[in-house]
Amino acid sequence: MTLPVGVRGRLVALSLAIIPIVLVVNLVFWPLIKSYLSTGDHLVDTRDEIVRYQRLLGELPALQSAVARFERTDPLNPYLLAGSNRALAAAGLQKQLQDAAAKHGATILSLRVQNPSPAGPLERISLEAKLRAGIPELRDLLYFIETNQPYLFIENLSINVRHPGRRARKTPGGLEVSLTLYGLREPEQQQAMGATHG
Repeated sequence: MTLPVGVRGRLVALSLAIIPIVLVVNLVFWPLIKSYLSTGDHLVDTRDEIVRYQRLLGELPALQSAVARFERTDPLNPYLLAGSNRALAAAGLQKQLQDAAAKHGATILSLRVQNPSPAGPLERISLEAKLRAGIPELRDLLYFIETNQPYLFIENLSINVRHPGRRARKTPGGLEVSLTLYGLREPEQQQAMGATHG
């Protein structure tokens, strides 16, 4: 086989010389250039992350002091039942209901404290109550319980209308109400841990 001569031969020789150069550039140099450029992008991203982490580290003391202040102030305290133990918390809950009933004209027929039960990280102190009241008195009492602090909750509310008889006409209030009233408190071990941290 003979190679072409003249201009055609030169073009063939030139293309035979250019093809390996193009292949070397495409297969070797171009991947190296792309790798170099992507490494530069990764370096920029890494620098940005380092700056962000340094800023967060600078904010760490302020965040730690904010957490310490939050733990010292005990922000849930106004919303929880007072009392250093279950008995005192239950007695406080009874007194709150008795005072509210007296204030709003309801008569307490019976009160019974239930066993405490866990409510997530808190402890539930509840009592069963039977009351006698008229509709306006009951409305005012329920509104007072709903809007007062510490937060109190009502469940198992049952209302019966008393049939008027001679005795019923002499005593005010035509409704007999049964309900479970409860509030939340910190369990003893959490209170002890809070006192230790304080």
